This record gives sequence, structure tokens and C-alpha cells, in this order.
Amino acid sequence: MKNFKKILELISKTGDRFIFEDEDRAFVVISAQEYENLVIKNSEIKDLSEQELLNKINKDIAVWRDLQKMQEAEDNLPNLAEDKEKIEEEDQYYFEPSDDEE
Repeated sequence: MKNFKKILELISKTGDRFIFEDEDRAFVVISAQEYENLVIKNSEIKDLSEQELLNKINKDIAVWRDLQKMQEAEDNLPNLAEDKEKIEEEDQYYFEPSDDEE
């Protein structure tokens, strides 16, 4: 039981799955949320026509791509802030009195 608790802690930290075998059966341990998502997705997909399924797949891919682009943009934000600081440093002007003003 102690090892099983360690396995559950690891699964909750990493989001991975764990497979173990009994004499004649195999078991997979996943989170309840992941299991629920699998069951719901399977029931939703069963009733779709071929065209509806293709549309769903294309929509899921488009959403995934948008999320990837957003992640890339977020990853570049620190670089943009550094670039802005460099530009602001370069564009600073210092005024000195001219010889005519004295």
C-alpha cells in the first residue's frame, strides 16, 4: 500500500499514467479527471458522422495551433521587454548648454 501511495503521488505530480499487471489482467491508473474526459470524448465521438468527425478534428487542430502560437508569443514577451529597455536606453537624449547660452 505504501508503494501504491507513492505511485499515486507521482501520477498527480506528473500527469502520467501507470500500468501494472496482475496474473492475467493489466490495469491503468489515471486521474479521475482524465478518465472522465476520455469517457465523455468517446461518447461524443460515437454519434458523429464522418464529416462531423473530420470537422471536429480540424477544429481541435486549429485550437491547438492557436494555443501553440499564444504560448510562443508568451515565451517571447520577456525578450520584447528587454528589447524595449535597450531601445529606450539608446534613445535617451542629454541636453548640454551651448556656448551661446552662457
